Amino acid sequence: MDPKVYKWLVPGMAMVAMIPLAGWSNMIAERNSWQWMLWCSAFLFGCMPILGIQAWAAFAAYYRRAEVQDFVDKRNALANTAEVRQFEYARTMHPETVKLLLIQRKTIWRVKEMKASESVDWVLDADPSVRVAFVEYFLQNSTRVKLFSMNMLSDGAYQFDPNKLVKDYDQYRGFHRILMNRGMATEAFGNQPGQWIDPWVPELVAAHFGVTLEADVPVEDGKEVQS
Repeated sequence: MDPKVYKWLVPGMAMVAMIPLAGWSNMIAERNSWQWMLWCSAFLFGCMPILGIQAWAAFAAYYRRAEVQDFVDKRNALANTAEVRQFEYARTMHPETVKLLLIQRKTIWRVKEMKASESVDWVLDADPSVRVAFVEYFLQNSTRVKLFSMNMLSDGAYQFDPNKLVKDYDQYRGFHRILMNRGMATEAFGNQPGQWIDPWVPELVAAHFGVTLEADVPVEDGKEVQS
């Protein structure tokens, strides 16, 4: 059954209209001792609960269908990422152009040139402002359901950029944008961080980007405990 507005609105209005009509017919029947008017009044009173049940059932079905449709539209919008649209357009491209597009999709880490006095740093080729140290920290502090919350970072801090060129917030936004474009995570909802899209979890994402999530090594008396 396809829920429509009129399927609950019409029975509801009819039930409301029957209330004064049944009262009027009952009053006329008692005043004039008309038996057939009493039967008419009884018929109207009997129809009211039936119409009320029908109106309520159709009303619940209509808004339940609307909620389901809203959920479907939301999931479709989340799935319609830039990467998905890109490959839809690829159907009309030349095969050589598609080949170049596939090459560009590869996840590549490259070495960022540093000063001689500093150790090398690794950045993501998809967004050179995102450093591997931040990616590791991001994934280690994410759960298997939700992403690491940006609220846990300090506003204006450069903890993951020794050159103090890219703020932690900007690295978070950059990596989150990469995850959404790859279809790995959803966007944030208000103050809530985004969520992983099945089957992606921190361990699988780390393997995809070539990052190793090592557990903390226990320490006793300043020395690492050998397992």
